[in-house]
Amino acid sequence: MDPFSTSYESNPVLAGIERRSSMRQFAADRPTPEQRQAVLHAATRAPSAGAMMMYSIIDIQEPSTLERLAVLCDNQPFIAKAPWALVFVVDYAKWIALFEHVGCFTDEFAERCGKAPRRAPHMGDFAIAAQDAVIAAQTAAIAAEAVGLGSCYIGDVVEQAEQMAELLELPPHTMPLSMLVAGVPAKERPATPHPVTNIVMPERYRPADGATLDAQVAEMDAMFRPHATEPGERVRDIYVRKHTSAFMAEMDRSVRAWIDNWTGEKPLL
Repeated sequence: MDPFSTSYESNPVLAGIERRSSMRQFAADRPTPEQRQAVLHAATRAPSAGAMMMYSIIDIQEPSTLERLAVLCDNQPFIAKAPWALVFVVDYAKWIALFEHVGCFTDEFAERCGKAPRRAPHMGDFAIAAQDAVIAAQTAAIAAEAVGLGSCYIGDVVEQAEQMAELLELPPHTMPLSMLVAGVPAKERPATPHPVTNIVMPERYRPADGATLDAQVAEMDAMFRPHATEPGERVRDIYVRKHTSAFMAEMDRSVRAWIDNWTGEKPLL
């Protein structure tokens, strides 16, 4: 056994990362309050830019809300059957409220600090806030694995922006960036293999040459057989099923609407 494999087997954190796989089937047993609290606390321990915690976590257990989310998130019935969902919201609304609360927008403070008031977040704010939210979500996913829960990411939570904003009552300067559904696994599931070719690049970005692209195609085809029956079939499948899909067109439309909601130019509510 090589040292790399040994380190993963002997370290519980690395072993948990290695064995984790997206879980879409959950047992009737609900997560315990202790499990839920452990996951939520771990999320708040995630790295955050300036410890500003520019995200909010909407903790969802109500069946009717889960059923609605299943419809809005590209009609995925398993979401409605999950006992628990966490929506990670990129959130600057609470910082705008804090700035207002302590008088940052007053003329007196503007004169004192020598800066004109800025009431709305910009895209630079979004960039670091989105990182905060994603880091918190992944920390929650690893914590769920550590306490015996399975989980699955739902990127479709950004779709149907108008209806999602209404369901979750999301104000201007927010955007739901990711959702994690979680519960007690219905059965053991082997870890899904992940491609490794053309991911880590030393020092600088390196466009792939033909040999690297061929290796990438071969790796994907090998991982996803028997579905991939001829060279490049996995890549072509992703092109048709993801890249040119109707749901991706809706996601693009909604993301534009969410950005307008973020800046406050066109609030969704």
